[in-house]
Amino acid sequence: MIEATIPASEIEHVKPERTGTIGGTAEKAMGMEDFLRLLTTQIANQDPMEPMKDTEFIAQMASISSVEQMQQFATSFKDFTASHREIAAQAYLGKQVTAQDGESAPITGIAQAVEKGTGGELLVTVNGQTFPAASITKIELVEKN
Repeated sequence: MIEATIPASEIEHVKPERTGTIGGTAEKAMGMEDFLRLLTTQIANQDPMEPMKDTEFIAQMASISSVEQMQQFATSFKDFTASHREIAAQAYLGKQVTAQDGESAPITGIAQAVEKGTGGELLVTVNGQTFPAASITKIELVEKN
């Protein structure tokens, strides 16, 4: 592996591209630009008597490609799961559902509407009251006479 001294002043300027939470833990994702900046700094500060071998450089470039592909996959998967939730919530329409808001008795009625809230959460309207889709505890087919 290559040992390089990187001035702290250069590292301080590398900021995470985005932050978020996954399962309640903070996630900091390094962007492609940050990764390239670190690689460039590493190459610029390498020992000229022992430069990076071609195979090491190729491995570094493969790492860049791998990181980029993982970021694209994560974004695509996030979009896919959001679409899946929306489709699943639309399946509630016209069905008898039971919603529990945690504060009062469960409400049972026909799901009349599905919409996206201001925060992006899915909301279902039952008997004129709006509930988060996650609060639906039961779904039943309505028997037609």
